[in-house]
Amino acid sequence: MRWLLTGIWIITFCGCVTEYNLATGRQETLLYGTEKETKIGQAISRQLEHHYDVVPDRDVNERVQAILDRLEPVVDRRDLVYTIRVLDENAVSLPGGYIYVFKGLLEKVQNDDQLAGVIAHEIGHVTAKHAMKRLQASYGYTLLQILAIESGSAALAQGVNAMYLTAFLAHSQQDEFEADRLAFKYTRDAGYNPEGMIDVLEILQEENTKGIRPLNYFRTHPFPNERRAALKTQIRGHMDFRDYLNLMGRDDF
Repeated sequence: MRWLLTGIWIITFCGCVTEYNLATGRQETLLYGTEKETKIGQAISRQLEHHYDVVPDRDVNERVQAILDRLEPVVDRRDLVYTIRVLDENAVSLPGGYIYVFKGLLEKVQNDDQLAGVIAHEIGHVTAKHAMKRLQASYGYTLLQILAIESGSAALAQGVNAMYLTAFLAHSQQDEFEADRLAFKYTRDAGYNPEGMIDVLEILQEENTKGIRPLNYFRTHPFPNERRAALKTQIRGHMDFRDYLNLMGRDDF
């Protein structure tokens, strides 16, 4: 067990890269630089495309590629080659600039402003390095778990699990808000209307409340009410009264 602890300590705390992240505006210390991040993204993308069907439709792919080409010059990270594909399920972004858009979501958006907001949100996750930070956090969690097991304290082990779950959920919510903030900047600077992001959340929320077939987008992108209110405040300077009621737990207004 000692050798495993030593190995995890070396992986976690040695060879780190410290740099200023333009997207987050913070000095950050990460385990991996851009080259390793890209390799991780490539490996995950192969697995993802093995499990989910990539939509081959030429018109669909040309549409999302054109929007990506327009967004790419204004994003905070220029050290990546961004790739975009459409999947039959889920919208997700991977380390290294791999962007995946959900086909069902693509069919619901009404214009390119809305679609640009979706793509820019995914780019925001990449530029802020959210996936890489979660990977790094998982190493620390593994170390804490092993230390708890070695101590023989079940209460300590449970406490570690509870702490990690709380931190992970809070970090997820923070990630969504940060990706939205960056998407607002990227869509605006690329000449798209940022209001499209609000429209998308409202379209999806309406679809999900019909109870017919909930779209998968909210599985990987939670907190729709909070995100919509935050976006309205950022773009318009205020939230609507209905958003205020939703944040207070009232959905029947």
